[in-house]
Amino acid sequence: MSDTTYLTIPLAQIAVPENRARTYSEENAQALAGIIAAQGLQHPITVREAGDGYELVAGLHRLRAFEMNGEAAIPARVSAAETDDEARLEEVMENLGRGELIALDRCHHLYELKQVYERVHPEAKHGGDRKSEKIKRQSLPLDPDAPAEVFGFAKAVAEKVGLSDRSIRLAVRIWTGLTPDSRARLAGTDLADKQTELKALSELTAARQAAVLALILEGRAGNVAQALELMADGVAPSVEEKRFGQLSERFKALPDPDFDRLIAAHEERVIASLKRQGRF
Repeated sequence: MSDTTYLTIPLAQIAVPENRARTYSEENAQALAGIIAAQGLQHPITVREAGDGYELVAGLHRLRAFEMNGEAAIPARVSAAETDDEARLEEVMENLGRGELIALDRCHHLYELKQVYERVHPEAKHGGDRKSEKIKRQSLPLDPDAPAEVFGFAKAVAEKVGLSDRSIRLAVRIWTGLTPDSRARLAGTDLADKQTELKALSELTAARQAAVLALILEGRAGNVAQALELMADGVAPSVEEKRFGQLSERFKALPDPDFDRLIAAHEERVIASLKRQGRF
């Protein structure tokens, strides 16, 4: 399909993939159902053809709102996405463009965008001929003056999503710094919409993240700083935290020439670590 197609599709014909970029909120869907009932659907959902039916690309809350309202069909834009990566790119870009994401979801979306972008644009990660026709056709062109890796990605995407490349890198760093358990426990909490708190939490070790979240979710601390104060007063550090603290102090004590030699000796591991954290 070269042209955009709009259809009214029976809800029963739309399958919802399990792996969604945005966290689903029943409360948000119920609120949206009321708005749609009163004002109608302002933005059609996005689907792509899949077998004899369709697969949702973007608009899960709108889809669920229509179900709540007892509707049998919903207006939809049929995407031309041919691969899962292209569909995910559409989903993430639409959600970012609508500006309705909480902080945790925005970090997740920008992390997803980085991953998909580098798969769809391998030249962004590994370098390549930026003058090729293939690159010219991409909807998210590379910044020709930016280096490869994430910096090229961030600058290329920043204008599209209305964020600075610095804020994109920060969001990616927050998401990769949070453990899977922390992300799951944060979902649906007030903390999930406070980027400053998410950043502070993401900079802690896995064990400390778990302890801090336990204090906050139990109501014993109001934020990360208060939880850390409580822990300092009465919670003994774990073996992992002690080992990390000792290593950290040794690094701080190294003279710059020795530190530079150490980094150079382990350059490949340092670079690999920075890439895993989305800092490179």
